[in-house]
Amino acid sequence: MGSQAIAARAARSVPSLLNARAWRFALILGVAPNLVMLLVLPLYVATRPLSPLLYVFAGALALRTRPALAYFLFPLVAVVDLSLVAMAVFHLPFGTAIQSMRYMASLDLTSSAFYVVVLGFFVANGLAIAAVVNRNRQALQGAMVLPAILVAIGVASFERQINRPFLKQPAQSFESALTINGITSAAVADGGRNMLFVMVEGLGALSDPAHAAILSQRLQPALDTGRYALSSGLSNFEGSTTGAESRELCGRWGDHRDYLDQVAYDCFPAAMAGRGYRTISYHGFSQQMFERETWYPRIGFQETHFLESLTAADDRFRRLCGSVFAGLCDKDVADAVRDRLLKQPTERKFLYWLTLNSHIPYVRKQGGDLKCGRNAAAIKNTQVCELTELWADVFDSVATIAKDPTLPPTDIFIVGDHTTPLWSRAAAGHFTPHKVQWYLLRNNRDVPVRG
Repeated sequence: MGSQAIAARAARSVPSLLNARAWRFALILGVAPNLVMLLVLPLYVATRPLSPLLYVFAGALALRTRPALAYFLFPLVAVVDLSLVAMAVFHLPFGTAIQSMRYMASLDLTSSAFYVVVLGFFVANGLAIAAVVNRNRQALQGAMVLPAILVAIGVASFERQINRPFLKQPAQSFESALTINGITSAAVADGGRNMLFVMVEGLGALSDPAHAAILSQRLQPALDTGRYALSSGLSNFEGSTTGAESRELCGRWGDHRDYLDQVAYDCFPAAMAGRGYRTISYHGFSQQMFERETWYPRIGFQETHFLESLTAADDRFRRLCGSVFAGLCDKDVADAVRDRLLKQPTERKFLYWLTLNSHIPYVRKQGGDLKCGRNAAAIKNTQVCELTELWADVFDSVATIAKDPTLPPTDIFIVGDHTTPLWSRAAAGHFTPHKVQWYLLRNNRDVPVRG
């Protein structure tokens, strides 16, 4: 066999990375599905480590099936793409995110114009890619996939580099508001005070001291009584809201899945109950969300109050607040918390309140005193301002509870669950990455000795 024949055979047997068909495939499946997301990257935080590769694999599969299937396959991948972005924004571990799909029926996604528009965009993008693939079907048949895979990896790496300040960090050393302040069940019981623990939905750590002061100043009416000393600080966090509950209530990283077995867990509420405290929880959303009706009692709550029981028992809960996460209004739940703390004043209590209305997507407060969206706004970024206004309402409610002269001596924690899940890069930049804020109103009154 001559040298020319050998060279020709080698050329046929080794696919060239410079093959025009392969690079057409790379352009259509590796670049085009991600083009709009790359263009908006300077404005929005969108972490998509797997999505670019999913479009490549969907293209390889679509070219081996009937053209009509592409119009189903690519919108499906687009929905998965959006779901992965949302999972990252809301700090959901992959296992928790998969399990959370069962709760979608309890949410009204159509009540958020933003969600509808974003979902519509992703689906339309999927349909457009399907149309492009089908139009170029003959030219793409038999194309080498490796260049497209390399391009997709490059897109994902570029997005990761741009989003690095906002990405989830490796597991940090454990800490919580309780551990930072040296709070144990023994310390609380020895002091004889009640404890109110308020977990505030989406309260990250505002990085501008002037913005953070908007919240701390709302506690001034409690300080004016002379009964409290205020301290505050930052804490590490892991995961979503149930991860925060594991952090604060059970003293370890985890989430609700760690407390679903039919056993009792050595958590702070259980320890407080063991020391003679009445342990009580309040949350304005359904007890079925993340199976709280199952695991709250297992970590030591003797009383649990959710949307279902509160609406059935009290006429004050006839109105709802929020949109996608429509539930009870935090102000109304705060009134119930106050009533429960004042009821049976000689009963020692550990009361936990998980707020709701600042869950994104939120409904902005009308006519708020921060003047959000106006020239005189206390915080120029409208989204951050509106969220701060919702958090400020919770702080106002806590101050109202704290300053009540009939309230038995009570230490009060206010703690964020996770960093604020924001899509906007400008809004996210107002927060210290990977931290949550905590506040402690420590009561300085002497507790009467019990007989």
